[in-house]
Amino acid sequence: MGGGPEDFRTKVWSMSGGPNCRPMHWRRNTAIAMFGVFLICIPIAMKSAQLEQRPHQPVRPIPSQLWCKNFGNKDY
Repeated sequence: MGGGPEDFRTKVWSMSGGPNCRPMHWRRNTAIAMFGVFLICIPIAMKSAQLEQRPHQPVRPIPSQLWCKNFGNKDY
C-alpha cells in the first residue's frame, strides 16, 4: 500500500530541470546561443540606425544621436 522509500522528485519533470539539474555542456550551449542572438541583432541595429529619420530635434538627448549619421540633416 505504501509508496516505499523511493524519492518521487527524481521522476517529476519540470522546465528548470528538477532538483538535480546539471545539463551537459551548458556553457558551450549558452555561448552558441548568445553568438546566434548577436549575429541576428547586430545587422538589425545597423539597418535601424541607417533608416532612422527625425524631423524634429528631441527634447532630451537620446542615445541614437551618437551613432545615427543622418541625424540633424535638414534635407526633408
